[in-house]
Amino acid sequence: MFSNGQKIFALVFIIGFVIIIGYQFYKDKKKSKTMFKGTYWVVLAVIVTMIGYTLLNKFLH
Repeated sequence: MFSNGQKIFALVFIIGFVIIIGYQFYKDKKKSKTMFKGTYWVVLAVIVTMIGYTLLNKFLH
């Protein structure tokens, strides 16, 4: 469905995007600690939801 170049680009893009977002998060977290209370639970919920959707999709097809 996708060429090798497209897969490599997607992987590099996702890794770069996560690194940049993580860096900005930690930079902003130092400025305002009260605003970021409980964000780890939200990130964990998003990751679990994504993994669950992927597993459900694989098992149903």
